Order: sequence, then structure tokens, then C-alpha cells
Amino acid sequence: MNQLLKLQLENLPSQPGIYQFFNAAGKLLYVGKAKILKNRVRSYFQSNSQLTPSKQEMVEQIHHLKTTVVDNADEALLFESALIKQHQPPYNIIFKDDKNWLYLMIDYKDDFPKVELTRRRGQKNVKWFGPYTSASAIRQTFHLLKKILGLKTCLNPPDKPCFGSTIGRCLGHNLGPGAKNIYLAHIKQLEQFLKGNSQLVKEKLQAEMTTAAQTKRFEQAARLRDSLKLLDRILTKQKIISTTKESFDVINLASQNNLSAINILPIKQGVLLEGDQILIEHDKKLTPTDILTDFIERYYPQVTDKPKKIFVPVKLPGVGFKIDVPQRGYKRQLLKLSQANAANYLSNSLASWQKQTNRAKTGLDELTKILRLKTLPLRIEGYDISNIQGQHAVGAMVVLTKGLIDKSQYRKFIIKKVNGPNDVAMLAEVLARRFKRRHQGWPKPDLIMLDGGKPQLNTIMRIFKKKKIGIPLVALAKKEELLFSPNQKAAIHLPANSPGLLLLEQLRDEAHRFGITFYRARHRQTVKND
Repeated sequence: MNQLLKLQLENLPSQPGIYQFFNAAGKLLYVGKAKILKNRVRSYFQSNSQLTPSKQEMVEQIHHLKTTVVDNADEALLFESALIKQHQPPYNIIFKDDKNWLYLMIDYKDDFPKVELTRRRGQKNVKWFGPYTSASAIRQTFHLLKKILGLKTCLNPPDKPCFGSTIGRCLGHNLGPGAKNIYLAHIKQLEQFLKGNSQLVKEKLQAEMTTAAQTKRFEQAARLRDSLKLLDRILTKQKIISTTKESFDVINLASQNNLSAINILPIKQGVLLEGDQILIEHDKKLTPTDILTDFIERYYPQVTDKPKKIFVPVKLPGVGFKIDVPQRGYKRQLLKLSQANAANYLSNSLASWQKQTNRAKTGLDELTKILRLKTLPLRIEGYDISNIQGQHAVGAMVVLTKGLIDKSQYRKFIIKKVNGPNDVAMLAEVLARRFKRRHQGWPKPDLIMLDGGKPQLNTIMRIFKKKKIGIPLVALAKKEELLFSPNQKAAIHLPANSPGLLLLEQLRDEAHRFGITFYRARHRQTVKND
């Protein structure tokens, strides 16, 4: 161990934060998070540390380290994920689709708690469930539970009824006697459902359907019957596998080259619930022990209802959870089922990924030729400005990496200097701020796509020339779908099925979606504050 590293280990902070390990050449080897940085980082260098072989290999390469103190565990989690996706260190695994994970939030700050799906945790007086790795599945379940339980999902206070309350879909605005207790009882039923106990919700539906039929409210009875059928379809994915009412998770994986699929089978009170499947990217040399160790250490701190025990196919030394390897019985069979699910998910993901990769490569080759670029545009950035008459104006940056959407690189900008409706000036502000960040770890793009025609291109070209930014530009005009390039005087017309044009159209549409979503969120927050 060199003197610099010894000195750094002696002066580590005791707060939560992020640590980064570098080799002698300055290459980032690994990124991790810790509740107490001093304890976690020093543990790698202790003689009795239980490290996997690849982690031991990593420790031997560490020349120096860097720590960043943060306020809390949630902030550390977000920072760690961003750094790993940006730098892709060889000893980390990379979650391929964690941007789509959702949490269900119950906000207890109000007398009538609001319930919603969200992607970020962090608020106080809030109860969290998740993460749910299948956004479509939890959205379908949540939509049904809203109708069954009359959940409040709006921002309105209790004395200002929303539309849902006027049609009997929301109970969060009923100010009659006992209304609050009734609503809180529904919230408790929701919590029980999310913890795996669905019987209360099902019994409530059946009772209401029977009452509606007996009182000859046949239309309402029919709606309740349809809701019950949909709930049954959701619940058929659950299976009783034990009469002991145990709760635990079973995890297995399937790997091919630098990709692995991990399958999680959650068992709650002896019932096998629908599993989660997660695709991760990693260095080829990492073993199943390495992959599962890193996965459990990064995934489970996000889980709100943590299992008491996790069953895995191999021993995992040094993991801060109760881990076991079943040798026989139904838990061993569950492990085999989990592996089969992981293998099937990996096979399907690889086929889809290969198809996307081939299409992206064809599109990048065509753009390189058509736009007369010197190199393949492996990183293409697209921008969008969203506002109404200059109000609440925002900018959005989206990225294609190797021709594929890369949400980890998306960025948002609040317009600060431009007043009034001037989209070109706003775009110029966003680009100027973006390129101030090029020395702060933001990768340099190989191509920038502008939403517009020749006027927008000429304006940004002048700004780039003045600021000496030598990055290729292309503009995509909306109506005619024509391309404008500084390298060619005439507009470029590509057929509608052109792979290169389809890539740019995808980038433009994604920039608009991302930008308008940010604008709406900011507008709602402003209205709420007013």
C-alpha cells in the first residue's frame, strides 16, 4: 500500500457518502456507497475481510481513492447509480433499466393520505412500497386499487373535491361523520395488499357486489364483478407454496458474456408472488458470486419491505443480509424455477437487444455517410425547449449512445436568462450551459441534433463558431422531415424508412416527451406553490 492511500485511509469521514477506487493510471475501478464512509472503505483493506476473488484482485490495484459526503442514504443511492452509469467501472454491475422502476407512495402528511406512483424517494411522513421493476404491472394494479378503495391521488385539500370524488371514485374529500376513519381503513387494506395479503381487498369487493345485486343496483354490481375478475387475473400470478407462512426472497441468475438476468421470487406469508426480473451489464470476468454480491448490496437498500432471508445459488461472503444456499426441498426447487425464469428473460432480452443494436448500427453508418462525418456518431445529443408564451420555460437534453436511448445521460435545464417566447435564444442558453459542463465529466457528443430548420441551424452555428465549439450539427425540420447540415447547402431528403432518419426522429420525439414532462411537472409545482 502506497503512502497516499495510507494517508487517505487515515482521514476518511464518518458521514454517509460515495467512495471511488482508482488504479495508478487514474482509471476508475469501482464506485460504492456507505452509511459511514470510514468503516466501509477501511473494511476492504482488513486482513479478515471476506472479499470475493475479483474484489481481492481489485483491492490489489487500488492506488488512491476519492470520497464524496452526502446528506442521506437516498442521495447516496442516486449519486452512486449516476456515477456507475456514466463511468461503467469494471468491478461494478450496471442496472440496464432502473430508470423505469417505480415506488408506491402513501403520503401521511394530510388527514386523508394521498397515494401515487413515483420514481424517487426522500420525503418525510411518507410510507414507501417497492421498487417495482415492471412499471406496466404496478400501474395496472394501482389503477384497479384506486377504483376499488377510492384512493385519493390528487393535490386538492379535503374541502375542495376533485372530479373523482364527484363520481364516487375518490373518498379523500368526504367530510361526513366517520369519513376519515373509513378512508384510513381503506389505506390499511392497501398496505396489506402490497405486503402480500390480498384477501381483505377481495372480500370487500365480493361483499359490495353482493349488496349491489341484492338492492337491484345491477350496473354497479356488474362493474364490481369486472373489477373482481381483473383482480383475480392479477392474483392468479400468486401461488401458495408453504403452509408455514414464511417470508423470504429467492434469487438466481443467468449470464452470457457481459449481460446477466437476475430473477427475484418473493415469498410473502407462504405465498409466491409475481417475480421481478432485472437485466444488468458487467465485466465478463465477474463471477456469479461477484454479480450477486454487488446486486444484493445495491438493490436491497432500495427495497421498502425487506425479506428476513434471501436464498441464492452460491455462498456470498460479507453481504450484510441473512443469506443461505438451500440444498434440498421446495426452496431448492424455487431456486431452479428462478434460474429458469432468469434464463428465459435473458434469452428474450438478448434477441431484442441484438435487433435494436443492428438497427442502430445501420442508422449510425448511414448518418456518418449522409452528413459526411469524420467519425461514427456514437453519442448523439438532442434538445427540446418547452414553454407557453415564455412561461415556466425549460430545456431538455436526451442522448443516444451507440444508437440506443440512454436515459442515464438525460439532463434538465430551467431557463434563467431569456424572457418571453424565444425558443432559439432559450436553446442557445441551454447549449451554452451544457458546454460549460464539459470539464465536469459530461462526455463530449459526436453529433448534436436540433429540432428545426435552416434558421435554427445557422443561429447555433454562429454561437458555436464564436465559442469555438467544434461539434457537428444537424437540424431536423418537423413538417417535411428534412435534414440540414453545415456540410451541405441543400436540404437532405431521406426516405421515410431510412434507418438514419428513424434514429433522429426517435431522438427528437424523445426530447419532446422528456421536455414536456419536465415542463408540466414544473408548471404543476408553481401552481401548487401559488
